[in-house]
Amino acid sequence: MKRMLCLLGALTLSLGLLGCEKIKARSEIKTANEAYQKEDYANALAHYVRARQIDPSFPDLDRMIGYSQIGLYVPDDKSPKNEAHADAAIAELTRYLRKRPDDRIARDALINTYLNANRTSQAIDYFRNYLNQHPADLDAVKSIATLYAKQGNFNESLNWYQKITLLDSKNPEAFYVYGVVCYEKVAKNPPADDNEKMTIIQKGKGALQHAIDMKPDYFESMAYLNLLWRQQALVDAKTDPVKAQQDVAQADTIRNKAIGIINAKKAAAKKAG
Repeated sequence: MKRMLCLLGALTLSLGLLGCEKIKARSEIKTANEAYQKEDYANALAHYVRARQIDPSFPDLDRMIGYSQIGLYVPDDKSPKNEAHADAAIAELTRYLRKRPDDRIARDALINTYLNANRTSQAIDYFRNYLNQHPADLDAVKSIATLYAKQGNFNESLNWYQKITLLDSKNPEAFYVYGVVCYEKVAKNPPADDNEKMTIIQKGKGALQHAIDMKPDYFESMAYLNLLWRQQALVDAKTDPVKAQQDVAQADTIRNKAIGIINAKKAAAKKAG
């Protein structure tokens, strides 16, 4: 009985110490939160780190340490000290997101840190790894498409925008965006080979027409379809001037239809107002 009482006493003491540690950690977190609200990120960071040292069981400490490091980071400052803040922010948020992968706000903060630190390739790698576990995550696919475009890799960007149309096949905007990207490619950064250029034009036209089929008054899609027909005319003019004239006539027809829809919408809005 005496031995049992001693064991119970030791357990009670242990639990008491454990509770005391949690109280200390909460006090540090409270102080850190107050500093963070005042944008005193250095002080906030020190208290969040101390709280984690006292009690690492609080799940959001990795996130808040990461946010504090972001607060201390200055974009375009390439000094080792500043780059260390970016490194630490990325490490902390990556650790946190392994535990809570559905926290979109934290994920956006991580991606913005990658971009502000000119680490676009790392951002792409993060999303590609994420998609291995979540292959149908539309937002992640959109992010990769955007990141490749930002990187200037238009071919990869086109591939990922096409994936969006597969995942979001009932949304006309997905096809519209893909068509716009096709136009941007052939108009601003065209491939040297005309056959390759024509392939992109046909893909873009098909996507834009599909968007119009789903949404008949989609005048924005018509505007870009018109532009792609004109790009096709530039290619056809090299070998078949008559075909090029037909392309331009088709572009004019689509443009005029878009203008008619716009005017009808304006008239309806004016009448309703």
